[in-house]
Amino acid sequence: MIDLENAKKEFLKYVSNYDDKISSINRKIYHSLRVMELSKNISESLNLNEEEINLACLIGLLHDIARFEQYKNYQTFSDYKSFDHGDMGVKILEKDNFIRKFIETDKYDEIIKIAIKNHNKFSIEEGLDENTLMFAKIIKDADKLDIFYEASELMLWHTDEEIKEIEEGTISEDYLNTIKKNECILKDGNKHSKIDSVVLVASFIFDTNFKYTFRYLLENDFINKMFDKFNYKIEETGKQIKLIEKISYEYLKEKI
Repeated sequence: MIDLENAKKEFLKYVSNYDDKISSINRKIYHSLRVMELSKNISESLNLNEEEINLACLIGLLHDIARFEQYKNYQTFSDYKSFDHGDMGVKILEKDNFIRKFIETDKYDEIIKIAIKNHNKFSIEEGLDENTLMFAKIIKDADKLDIFYEASELMLWHTDEEIKEIEEGTISEDYLNTIKKNECILKDGNKHSKIDSVVLVASFIFDTNFKYTFRYLLENDFINKMFDKFNYKIEETGKQIKLIEKISYEYLKEKI
C-alpha cells in the first residue's frame, strides 16, 4: 500500500531544508503538489485502480525533487546551465535509498524512477512495457498542464524586461513552422527570443497524451490566456500569435 499522506509529509520535510521565502523555491513546492493532484485526475479518467492512482500521485509529487538542489546550487531551473533534473531526481532518490522515505515497498521503484527520468525529456525512451509507459505519459501530461497553468495564471514572464522583450519580439521561423506541423518544439539550449519561450510552451500540447489533458486545456482556455497577457507591438507577430492560437485549438478539439 502507498501511504500518500506520509509521502507528502516526507516531501514537505525535505523541502523545508530550502528557503521557501525565495519565490522560485516556493513555486516548485506548490507546482509539485498541484502535479500530484493532476496526476490523480488523469489516472481517475483512465479508470485505474486505487493503488495505480496512488502510484501516479507519488510520481507527481516527486517528479521535480531535484529542482531544489538545482536552484540552491545554480540559481536557475535551466537544465542546460546546470544538470538534467530528471536524471538528478533519480540519483537523489537512489542515494542512501532515500526513496524508502516515500514508499515502503520497492515493488514500484523501477516505474517511479523511469517516469521521473523521462518526464522532462523531449521523448520517452523506447522499449518500455505498456504499464511503465502509461505512468511516464501520465506525469508528462500532469507536468505540462501545470506549466500551462503557471504560464497563463501565475505569469511566468513577469519582469518589465521580460514583458518588453516579449511584446517587442519576433517569433523564430523554425518555431512557427514546427507549430504549423503540429509538433512539439525541441529546445536546443541556443539563444532564442523571449517570445519564443512562450511559443515553446504552446507547443507542449503536441506532446500530450490523454483526452483528460486535451479537455482540461480547452476548458481552461490556457493558450489564449497565456498569449493575451501581452500587447504585441509588431503587427506581424500579433498575426502569428493568432495563427498559433487557431492551430492549437483546432488540434485540441480534434483530440477530444
